[in-house]
Amino acid sequence: MKIKNRLFYLCILATAAGLFLTARAKADLYWESRSVSVGIPGQTNGKSSQRYYFTPYASRVDLGAGKVLIVHYKTRKLYSLNTRARTFTPIDLNRIGGIPGISGKDQAKMAKLMGGMFGTQIVPTDKYRTIAGYRCREYFVHIAIVNGEYWVSKDVKGYRELKSLGTEAGTLAQYNPLFRQLDIPDLVAKLDGFPVLSVNHVMGGTVRTTLTKIDQRSLPASLFDIPRNYTKK
Repeated sequence: MKIKNRLFYLCILATAAGLFLTARAKADLYWESRSVSVGIPGQTNGKSSQRYYFTPYASRVDLGAGKVLIVHYKTRKLYSLNTRARTFTPIDLNRIGGIPGISGKDQAKMAKLMGGMFGTQIVPTDKYRTIAGYRCREYFVHIAIVNGEYWVSKDVKGYRELKSLGTEAGTLAQYNPLFRQLDIPDLVAKLDGFPVLSVNHVMGGTVRTTLTKIDQRSLPASLFDIPRNYTKK
């Protein structure tokens, strides 16, 4: 199986895990962020905006460039949408039980190997800054092939609701051996704050992401529906 395919699979799982972290928030939560990418191989330098929608029953992330991810908690379905092509791809999270392309007997060995390659590490520093009006602390974060500096704050509105769900972060780890190696729950517990500013370094390039808006408000159920005029891919 090609490395880029494995990386894509990891990204899908990581995104799904992140969405499940907030699966049962007490109130609907919406926030926006802005990213600036420079020097990422195969990607044009530029700016993009992201929008995040979380409810007790579903989550949605608009990644920009027509890419949208939606998760329905009850059915454990992840939908990848292309709003430009008007297509969607469903992924049944119940069926993700291992690493694609690897035989059953080699799953555990490969999971351990990839767990080392794509391990996670979060280290707090003693640096503090006020960013966008929030008192933030710096963390060094290593996830897979990405190293980053995260400035996080406990004062961000909605953070406590998200943190209370950290004990549910192991949902996918029960079904996938790779996630048991990555230890998502431990990662969330150590990153003690809502990311206000992050600078991630990957393959010689950087992605700088800044929180621009956050709000607790009621979100319409239609945000999490697949449009009827979209084609299944």
